[in-house]
Amino acid sequence: NILITNSLFMFHRIVSLYQNLYKTSSISSSSLSSREIYSRMKQLMDSKEYKKTLDFFDQQSHSCTDFEINLALKACISLNEYQCGMNIQKTLSQNSLNNPYIQATLIQFYSLISNNMPTKVLDLFDEMNIKPNQAILTVLFGACSRVANDRAMKIGRKLLDEMPKNLKTDNYIQSSAINMLMRFGDEKAGSVKDAQKIFKLIDKPDAITYTAMINSFGLNRMDSEAVDLYRKMPNYLQDEVSSVCVLNACSHSDLLNEVHSIFHEVSHKTKKIITAMSPFLFDEAQKLLEDYEKSNLPYSAMYSDHEEAENIRLNRMKEVGKKVQVGLSWTEVNGEIVQLKAHDRSYSRSKEIYAEAERISSELIKHGHNYDSSWITRPLHENETTKSVLCAHSERLAIAFNFIQETKPSFIQITKNLSVCGDCRKLSVIFL
Repeated sequence: NILITNSLFMFHRIVSLYQNLYKTSSISSSSLSSREIYSRMKQLMDSKEYKKTLDFFDQQSHSCTDFEINLALKACISLNEYQCGMNIQKTLSQNSLNNPYIQATLIQFYSLISNNMPTKVLDLFDEMNIKPNQAILTVLFGACSRVANDRAMKIGRKLLDEMPKNLKTDNYIQSSAINMLMRFGDEKAGSVKDAQKIFKLIDKPDAITYTAMINSFGLNRMDSEAVDLYRKMPNYLQDEVSSVCVLNACSHSDLLNEVHSIFHEVSHKTKKIITAMSPFLFDEAQKLLEDYEKSNLPYSAMYSDHEEAENIRLNRMKEVGKKVQVGLSWTEVNGEIVQLKAHDRSYSRSKEIYAEAERISSELIKHGHNYDSSWITRPLHENETTKSVLCAHSERLAIAFNFIQETKPSFIQITKNLSVCGDCRKLSVIFL
């Protein structure tokens, strides 16, 4: 299959080359040196003409060196041209694959494409003899945090242990490392301690580093620790992101006094801060929303009334003119990473997954759970119910997939391309 794929790709390249030879061009293909090719590609890249960069690369590929190949891969990143980038990689010699600049670009390519392939980033890292710099370390820590299986934990900890001294004082890298450690759930206590050690080593934590640690505490339900650190954070570093993180951390507990105190201390109350605060506002909520909307567009997530929220969402969607993005979730069981799409029944074990989702739903209802229709962002279709729509969210299907693989899974981790809806979040708290 690999030989067939490579042969087809090479055939396509050859055909493309011969076609381009007959095209009228202001530049003669046969007269260009690699330096001239690089200069032309660089000009196109600087002008953000990424498609023209790739077209020119196709015309001159027979004369391209690693410098031009690297630019072509960067153009693929800018265009989200996944298949084109893959095709370029398939033709690379071992020498090119060992080029540190191409290695760095390939890792970036696999970390930023819309398909989001953190496992491929780790595969690529294993295959290459590469010395990570700041950018690569940040990408690798991010990939390890998203995969968070035994292999990812091993790679992540090895990277930390072997990190050059000059990078250990880099706040951005340390923030990525803290996020990674806090997501290594099966050894949570040790990971939290390691993350705190890293944080304490930083001489002058910035807003990103503080926020990473606050958010990490929140993710692990260490609400008091999140609030304490937020209080220690200098006022000039506190921003929208850090405020949202600490308010979200408090949503897991009964720290109502702290919540109100933090909220009223925030001078500029943005829509995200108000949304994070809304579960605690009670009688103050309506007045706060009215005050906000005197000078701002309405923001649907602030509303608890389903019809009101739905109207706002639909109106905004019509204004933007875009379709709702399909929810995707990834989960790993027994070394297999599975992607599940909302309302999708094409997966080979869909029958079992939906049956398990129904069983979980019945258990929840027995324990008093009521499905919250305010989290549905579109009108119901014929034969749909609030329950059927919410139970087909990708994160619920991912949870069900874990339970059909193992009756009592010790650890479930799910990564999603969108925010988890409030009703599904309740499921994880009540059921898991």
